[in-house]
Amino acid sequence: MMKNDYRYDHFGNLDTDFYVEKAYELRRAYYAQAINSAKTRIKAFFTNLMHNHSMKSASQH
Repeated sequence: MMKNDYRYDHFGNLDTDFYVEKAYELRRAYYAQAINSAKTRIKAFFTNLMHNHSMKSASQH
């Protein structure tokens, strides 16, 4: 017999509210990580752009 680790409500039905909330929680965590990653990449892009621009300006003088 297989062990059943599913969560059930007090009626004996699968606790869909629990699993829906768990899905929302996972989605929020994914979006937060994706946004932080994008912010880091954008910041690095502009930092690199400014660094390259200042190097070009210095070499022209």
